Amino acid sequence: MVCASCADGGEEELALAPAEDLPVREIPGGGALGVTSATADGFITQEVYLEPEEAAEQAVCRKCRAVIPNGRLQCAVCGYNPQLSREFDPLELDEYDGAMGFDRFLMKHTSQNDPGNLILWFRIFLVFVLAVYIVTARDLISFVTSGVIIGVYIGYLFTMGQRINFHAGRSAIPRFVLLVNRLSGWTGVATNPKAPDAVITNRGGKFGDEQLAAIENTDSVEILDIPSTGITNTGILYLQSFPNLKGLVVQGCQVSDESLDVLQRFNKSVLIWR
Repeated sequence: MVCASCADGGEEELALAPAEDLPVREIPGGGALGVTSATADGFITQEVYLEPEEAAEQAVCRKCRAVIPNGRLQCAVCGYNPQLSREFDPLELDEYDGAMGFDRFLMKHTSQNDPGNLILWFRIFLVFVLAVYIVTARDLISFVTSGVIIGVYIGYLFTMGQRINFHAGRSAIPRFVLLVNRLSGWTGVATNPKAPDAVITNRGGKFGDEQLAAIENTDSVEILDIPSTGITNTGILYLQSFPNLKGLVVQGCQVSDESLDVLQRFNKSVLIWR
């Protein structure tokens, strides 16, 4: 290698030689590792002794005296957390406070996870519209129409608007959510509705527990729109193996509320129209 700036015609070269590998040997016995390096005087050996790591002490629950395995934050027997000095409920880590089904869906799509404010403002808006209508019309027809609307809404609250019907997907809001998602291809519920087998639709067809059990890629299924089919409680139990299920329509199917409630508790985020 020649310098291009100060070369005076000579052809002196600088040669780079690779470093020689130093011999390494292992010294048996005593758990020592010997590293031997070559020098001008001979071989110099340096010994490094490796000591085993001390086993970590197992924690004992101060409440039931059961052993807490290493890596666990709380007792598996009584749920006592030694760091918090109290029992720990896993729901404390749930931002939706353990809400299920449509309650969880509304909390997810409303500000501060509180759908009560949305319903309250809807009622205020309804009263405001009726008041404006009465003031502007100023006749008997407007009073009668407003009274009919108020009466229908109150009747709805005591019939289809009850809490049990909302949980079962039979009230106005769940049915509206179902209609919108069917028209939009389930884009409001499914994460990737256009993926293969993400949305399975079979309304009133020959679809039962056997066809449900024949689905191999259960991880890809997000929506099962299968009303008035042959699904039974056995098929509902099998749906617990569908980890990404987000919507289930079983209106008109011979399934019990008990089996659907078990599925709802197992998968809190699934929307079930019964």
